[in-house]
Amino acid sequence: MIDLKDVAGWVVTGRHSDVLTYVGPDEPQDQSHIAVGLFGRSKRHGDGTELHVVHV
Repeated sequence: MIDLKDVAGWVVTGRHSDVLTYVGPDEPQDQSHIAVGLFGRSKRHGDGTELHVVHV
């Protein structure tokens, strides 16, 4: 997890250094590092599994 200096919130990293997930300060109720990290991972998982093709 990366604490941001100029913007409120966090960036959660994963296995690949180019994949970053932004977590806003109002998203997780618990703002501990573990809670923010798990919330970011759940957002990233949703992005990968809940996408729907709109147009090809």
